[in-house]
Amino acid sequence: MQTQNLLIAALLYLIEYQATQCVTAKKRALMAFEALANAQDCSDEIDALCSRASTLLHT
Repeated sequence: MQTQNLLIAALLYLIEYQATQCVTAKKRALMAFEALANAQDCSDEIDALCSRASTLLHT
């Protein structure tokens, strides 16, 4: 359940950042994706998604 909540939060902040270019939303999306990637029950697919999202947000 925690993984699902983190994924939803990360995606919501990512969408907010894409819509508004809000720096705070970008930082929160990065934090959520990093927390998700560091979760112990993280699947390879989620880990790849987090890595890709972090790469995109850092550019």
